[in-house]
Amino acid sequence: MKLLRISIISITALLIAAAPAGASPLVIGEAMPWHYWIAPVLFLSFLGIAALLGVSYYFKVVRLKTRGR
Repeated sequence: MKLLRISIISITALLIAAAPAGASPLVIGEAMPWHYWIAPVLFLSFLGIAALLGVSYYFKVVRLKTRGR
């Protein structure tokens, strides 16, 4: 019950905080210049984090299982 209450409060706070950003004229108008350079940075960061997660999982879980410790 406590987890459900915390989840509902967090989602409500997120929606309330995001509402002004969604209603701003920037969303409706032209794209601002920072949209163009931030997309590749975010994409490459995501790929790097995904690759590191995969490599870490291999070294900490898979390799130890196959070697038999």
